[in-house]
Amino acid sequence: MDNYPYIIASLPDLALDFEKHDFDYDFVRENIFFSLSQEDRRLVEWLEQGFVDENLTEDFYRSCRRCGNRFIREYFAFDWLLRTEKVAYLERRESGEDFEEKEALRKAFVTPDILRREQAVCNVLWDKIENLVMLDVFNINVILAFLAKFHIIARWNRLDRVTGRKLFDDFVQEIDETYDKNKIEF
Repeated sequence: MDNYPYIIASLPDLALDFEKHDFDYDFVRENIFFSLSQEDRRLVEWLEQGFVDENLTEDFYRSCRRCGNRFIREYFAFDWLLRTEKVAYLERRESGEDFEEKEALRKAFVTPDILRREQAVCNVLWDKIENLVMLDVFNINVILAFLAKFHIIARWNRLDRVTGRKLFDDFVQEIDETYDKNKIEF
């Protein structure tokens, strides 16, 4: 018997407010993981493989398209679109892809403040995750969506805004100084 109702009822409420939370992703994940069947554990592991940038190869996305789980297929299909759109924006070209969230992503990408830009992209991803499970109630997709959203929060929890801003400002300053030193006079 699946114990999805019990697992889902025990999950903390999540909100994407970009503030520090006391939630520990690993602790919550482990509690969920050991309550799942072996098949569901494999889906959690698959989802988490996609949280590691080095794993996001064409082979990974291809295997996601063939996955029997709808959430995995649709989540990583969107992840591919998001990344493709980001690259197209950075290269100042059109991606050629047409999808519902494209305009929201394009608006996020043009946000001048890098912190606000990342928050806007995360908001689009968060909304997509919620839409993917809108009609799901007590199944593995709800748990996978929870973990995907929790991963976003965990990422923001690892960031220290003051340190992050200082590192970014130092990086920009270093680029400016390098550019000034290498500037060719005519």
